[in-house]
Amino acid sequence: MKEIKYVTKILHLTVTGSQSLKNININVYYGGPLVNPEEIDGFPFRGPGIECYYMMIHRKLKTLNDLKRKIMEELNLNPACYDIKIIYRYPQEVLYERINYGYMAIKEDKHVKLMFNMIHKMPQVNAAQLYVSSEPLAEVDTEPLAEVDTEEVQQTTTSLQFTTLDDGCTTMGDYTMGSYMLPSQVYAANTSETFQPQETHLGEEDEDEDEDEDHAAYNGENIDDMDEYEERIEQGDFDRDVDDHELVPNFEEENMEYHDEGDADDNIGVQHDTNITTAYTPPAESFYANTWENMVDPSRLQIPFVSTWEDGMHFSKGLTFANKEAVKRALIIYAAGENRNFIIRRSTKTKLCAACIDTNCKWYVGAFMKAKLNGLWMVTSYVGPHSCIPFGLRRDGKMMDSNFVASEIVGKLRQNHTTRIHELWEIIHTKYNHELSYYKVWDAKQKAIAKIFGDWEESYQRLRKLLLAYLDQDSGTQYNYYTIPRGIDSTALLRYVFWAFAPCIAAFRYCRPVISIDGTHLYGKYRGVLMIAMATDANQKVLPLAFAVVDKESGASWGWFLECLRVSIQNVIPREGICIISDRHKGIKCAIAEWPRFQDGSEQVYHRYCLRHVASNFNTHFDDPTLKALALKAGYATHAAKFESLMQTIKDVEINALRNVEPDDPHIARYMPYTYLTSEDVEKWTQSHDGGRRYGAMTTNISECFNGVLKGARGLPIAAMVEFTWCKLVAYFHDRHKQITSDRSQGKVWSDYAMGIYTKNAQKISGHTLRNFNHETGVYQVVTPYNDHRGGGGNHSHEVHAFARTCGCGKWQNIKIPCSHAIKVLQGLHLDATTYIDPCYSLDNAIQTYAHQFAVPKSESLWRDVRGPRWVPDPQLLRAKGRPVKSRIRNEMDGVRRERGSRRLDSDLREIQPRQRCGVCHEEGHNRRRCPNAHGASTSGSRGASTSGSATN
Repeated sequence: MKEIKYVTKILHLTVTGSQSLKNININVYYGGPLVNPEEIDGFPFRGPGIECYYMMIHRKLKTLNDLKRKIMEELNLNPACYDIKIIYRYPQEVLYERINYGYMAIKEDKHVKLMFNMIHKMPQVNAAQLYVSSEPLAEVDTEPLAEVDTEEVQQTTTSLQFTTLDDGCTTMGDYTMGSYMLPSQVYAANTSETFQPQETHLGEEDEDEDEDEDHAAYNGENIDDMDEYEERIEQGDFDRDVDDHELVPNFEEENMEYHDEGDADDNIGVQHDTNITTAYTPPAESFYANTWENMVDPSRLQIPFVSTWEDGMHFSKGLTFANKEAVKRALIIYAAGENRNFIIRRSTKTKLCAACIDTNCKWYVGAFMKAKLNGLWMVTSYVGPHSCIPFGLRRDGKMMDSNFVASEIVGKLRQNHTTRIHELWEIIHTKYNHELSYYKVWDAKQKAIAKIFGDWEESYQRLRKLLLAYLDQDSGTQYNYYTIPRGIDSTALLRYVFWAFAPCIAAFRYCRPVISIDGTHLYGKYRGVLMIAMATDANQKVLPLAFAVVDKESGASWGWFLECLRVSIQNVIPREGICIISDRHKGIKCAIAEWPRFQDGSEQVYHRYCLRHVASNFNTHFDDPTLKALALKAGYATHAAKFESLMQTIKDVEINALRNVEPDDPHIARYMPYTYLTSEDVEKWTQSHDGGRRYGAMTTNISECFNGVLKGARGLPIAAMVEFTWCKLVAYFHDRHKQITSDRSQGKVWSDYAMGIYTKNAQKISGHTLRNFNHETGVYQVVTPYNDHRGGGGNHSHEVHAFARTCGCGKWQNIKIPCSHAIKVLQGLHLDATTYIDPCYSLDNAIQTYAHQFAVPKSESLWRDVRGPRWVPDPQLLRAKGRPVKSRIRNEMDGVRRERGSRRLDSDLREIQPRQRCGVCHEEGHNRRRCPNAHGASTSGSRGASTSGSATN
């Protein structure tokens, strides 16, 4: 009799994970008895010899049988041989951050459902513990086989139990064997006599066990285990093997004597003929059953647990990671999911140890680099799960540093590096349900940008090689820089850098001779200002002309930028000169005033102010929307008489206001809007006195629109920023050249922009009256019809000089496109009025604008090496901690207007606010209530209006 000892195993499952996950992670502890079996105490399941394994179960698991099956599969227990009992340690109540537990037996399906409901209803308890004991279903009782006599062959009916099917097949485990002839029958078929095999009888086991389709019992042992056969062979159950070539003697059926199954020894004697040689006959057909596929390798239990960590898994011994950073990332993800904080106890090149921040919690993870695993890191020490309770902990992502956040958002930034901080914040919040600070996400974005486009500091060293590469591609490219030697480490601080690509410089020859300049703040790791000079093509499309990155807007930086611009475009400036539109920055005024003249003494450049900036500053001083609207109308007016009428209205407002103000009032300037507007030359901010230099461009909106196009560049490292402008321009030149070519193929002569204005003017001539005054000099009078729906009432007279291309309304000479009055005259002379459109609007000029194409760049390995000191960023420009403002300077031009009587500080509208500034004079150190001299208020609302001593060339 072979005795099977009673074995008890303990299974400790820790069920964790978000309620929304499909799988539940569990840690399996077994291998020893339960120390504290008292149900009323509710202590944790503990016992000596318990080992830990990891497994997962599906959340949809509902039945007790399914739960038992998953557990027994993990422990390699045969359900036909063993049964298990489960006890659930459930939370009863929470008292003063302490949880009391109790025990509940899991005996039915409803208990399984109840267990999962408890897990769902108490999210603060993120672990469910189960105690599982296993017991064998029956004992194995075997008798030694009878010896085989050389003179007599005996067949033995063993205690093997089979389920006989209707078709004569026998089911053994998961294998079904059909009826076939034994070897003795096959051999006997060659003789005149046959052998009848012994009949197999059913045992007296319970019918429910026999009908089990998945498992069959062999006296309580697993019939699938091949060790049964090997043990029988080793014990000498057979005297000898029967080879295939041996002949089996014939037996007559009538000489065979059967014994009933009730015999004491369960053996059947067989009568034999003395003239026949004895042979071996197998005791049962199961000896020939195919059980190879059902074998279980016992060595599997000796293999240590080794697995690669994945998101959602718990830590356990044997988990492997690619490197140390992967271990850190797993720790952060686990801590974020559990909302627990941890600290790094030790960190070396080969070791990383982390522990719970709560000293009363024993949670601990130790990972080491394994040289035998080709440098992989493995968790070799683990104590868990957490025993602390996360009551009152905010989900503020404290365990996530900016490096981790950068790794999470780098994929999004590769797709679109202009993604806003709020969108990146939403990505982290959606994935981990933590609310990070704005600055942490901003800092992570800078690190992610550095991973994609290169390090911020190294970008300065790459910049010079990049600019030289562009110069080698096209000698017409211009670049310049201004550095300050540091005297240490052969480095120099890069203060200014300027670049203008050759195709853009060549294109300006065919554009309107108008350039607008503006500056916009950078919002990357280092502070600075991106200066831009732009022109417009025949179709009113923005053409970037030159760029520069400087430390700040000042007289020195604007002077340096305009000097570099002048040198770059000096060969493409038309004989009539160019117009530069900007705000009223003092540095710009001084730089343009120093611009050299032509050799004949005529001016090369004419400075004009952006009307939008003028109106914004005007509104800042007088805070009156009505006066601001009058100032705008006066600036846009093309007719001198209309301008004078509007200015007279503003003058009357000033006269009436001064009647109630004392002459010695220190704030008297607040009541003098007319004086404020006339303090500057009217030709600089009005269209009626411009002389046709603006070509209808009254603002630098084209520059500010391009701020939006280049918005993605402002957050890049400096070398990537330059490369970004180059790539954008390559695409612009290609697309626009293709569009213009298509328009010309359709027979178009003029741009859509010019024809739109011309068509609108031509529709107005039906009511105009033409009168000839001097045919030889081309002077005509055009009278508009009376219209009581218009403010002026119509019935106006305009003097048109056809040969001089001027009109009394001022539109023809300012915009360079015939007005309705000019079209009336030209049609009266039977002339094609479209031929009087300025050539700068023609498609011939437009196609020439984009004819100079960009050259294909060389590989970076072929770039020229640079000599001299290495460029480094100014450490003073490193952006300080705090929420950085992404948009450019916000004032009432950007839709932010201080309401009348509002106490909102001026500093709220500024990007950089190191100190409080006065709302009147914009000086630091005092506010508007304590301003010593209200008359000293600045007339410029631009950034950097107060210039200070700065680096000079």
